Amino acid sequence: MSLRQSMAGLHTWAGLLVSWLLFTILFAGSLACFDKELTRWMQPSLHPPAGQPLSADQVRDWLHTRAPDAHAWWMRPPGPREPWWRAGWEPDGGEFQAFQLHAVTGEPLPKSVGGDFFFTLHYDLHAGLNGMYVVAAAAILMLVALISGVIIHRRIFQDFFTLRPQATRQRAWLDAHNVLGVLGLPFHLLMAYTGLAIFVITYMQAGIRVAYQGDAVRFDTEVQRSWEREDIGQPAPPPVSLDGLIVQAQRTWGDGGTAGWISVHHPADAAAVVSIRRRDDSRITDDQRTVSFDAASGALLHVQPPYDPGYRTFAWMTGLHMAQYGGQWVRGLYLLLGLAGCLMLVSGVQLWLAKREARGGLGLGLVRGLNAAVLGGLPLASLALLWANRLLPSGLPGREHWEVRAFLFTWTASIVWAALPLRRDRRTRDQLLLGALLALGLPLLSVVRAPQGHLGVSLARGDWALAGVDLVLLATGAVCALLSRRLGRVQAPAPTPPQRLAEESA
Repeated sequence: MSLRQSMAGLHTWAGLLVSWLLFTILFAGSLACFDKELTRWMQPSLHPPAGQPLSADQVRDWLHTRAPDAHAWWMRPPGPREPWWRAGWEPDGGEFQAFQLHAVTGEPLPKSVGGDFFFTLHYDLHAGLNGMYVVAAAAILMLVALISGVIIHRRIFQDFFTLRPQATRQRAWLDAHNVLGVLGLPFHLLMAYTGLAIFVITYMQAGIRVAYQGDAVRFDTEVQRSWEREDIGQPAPPPVSLDGLIVQAQRTWGDGGTAGWISVHHPADAAAVVSIRRRDDSRITDDQRTVSFDAASGALLHVQPPYDPGYRTFAWMTGLHMAQYGGQWVRGLYLLLGLAGCLMLVSGVQLWLAKREARGGLGLGLVRGLNAAVLGGLPLASLALLWANRLLPSGLPGREHWEVRAFLFTWTASIVWAALPLRRDRRTRDQLLLGALLALGLPLLSVVRAPQGHLGVSLARGDWALAGVDLVLLATGAVCALLSRRLGRVQAPAPTPPQRLAEESA
């Protein structure tokens, strides 16, 4: 057996076995490129243009009222993509309490999972550390499938310009798989590698266990050259102005950097420390060097030095993967290439089916069922989450949990439906039709449920960040409707391909 033939088998099975998991990771990651825009879309009170935002001192007063004895307070000022305050406190030994505050009124926004839901689904499947290990294993197999795919394609550039949708079903899916694979190859290699690299400390802890006796906090402190001060058990005097410290921090950086996360550690103690982290979304490497002040006197305590080469490399890979730099065009490119990766997986699974349906074989029913449950079920569940966001009352207790329940209920229903012997020959068409109805209906629903931010209003005031979500929904609905209509047509048989390639025989 030649190298290419052996790689063809490896490519097929390394890709197939995790196709549905990778589809979930890539789909959620693609949507997470616009997580902040989705969060704003899901908060109708943020749709009107914001006025003068609250000061940091006012947010600190809000935190002091609710959690005077917290271990730490955290806040993040509004920005161009996030026109709201993020705030929260960290109780001693308790779970972090997070809030989104209206930038002008300071009122807590209705609870919603927002775009963060897809971000978390992307990197740990909402399963914590165990989910991160599963995602890491999928990323490794994705790298194996990509590299073996490069080896078996002897005509990689010719394949890129070869797409014959009218050819046989197998040939057409192979062409689509090749085109999509070549189109996004550098991007997918980079994303799979950087996704593994930025969490390598989580996956491989042997070095920290040996060199730091398992003290990951000390490791992070030394690597980042950060600084902290312990409390002394004495009551805190009146604090100085946070807004004044922000101005002083910006003067210390001296490069136009703005304030990102602001923390006040042990605020009720005389040794309280205010740390202001720099924010820079204009470059791949988000330089978050921190300046620390005494909370009572305002004295400068510590200035985090520039990153050393190792940590700068880590920060660069993190920024490259997170896509918070370069503006909406870069994020749009990430979104399209991520969705191209999803379609590459879909075409790969369909190619596997097309090659085996004629001769039969084990696993055909399982693969068809997983296709309906995941490739069709996940997008429908995501649309259901957005519908729940629009329909649930803003004052409903645990509102964000009901959004998640709508997502899980829809996905579970898709799985059950895929397992039942119902309309198997029309599953894809039915799912596309339902997807079209859900996607096209959301902008219409917003006219009633979000009157200050529906598509007509957002277009009229040039709010493209908000209008973009509705426009993408309309485009998605139109594509689903067209594909559903196309699948309804009877297709004539196509001629047999003249030759078999190595990748076809896998």
